[in-house]
Amino acid sequence: MYDDSFQEDLDERRNMERVARRVLGVDEGVSAGDLRRAWRGKCLEHHPDRNPGDPDAERKLVVVNCAYEFLKNGTPGAVLLERNEDDTQIPGGEKYNLDNAWGLFLWWRDRFF
Repeated sequence: MYDDSFQEDLDERRNMERVARRVLGVDEGVSAGDLRRAWRGKCLEHHPDRNPGDPDAERKLVVVNCAYEFLKNGTPGAVLLERNEDDTQIPGGEKYNLDNAWGLFLWWRDRFF
């Protein structure tokens, strides 16, 4: 019998990559230098010392670090796996549902044309 686990693993990895890029605010195929700059900017933005009134600042910083490690080394963190299940929209782009092909096409069309 045919085993679908390989395809499911690929889909999960692709979704985690999409979430990681969304967390850091980078596009696909970003250079290592730009990835590092985006990571540092997000770390400064969400650092608990800079956001003393935000109780979720530490968790946001952990998510940013997990996203960077995944895009840099390919090692997913547990927090990124949780985030993968929660996120279905691009931040600031709630008008596109990226869980289906049509929504992905519309997002792609508006972004590149």
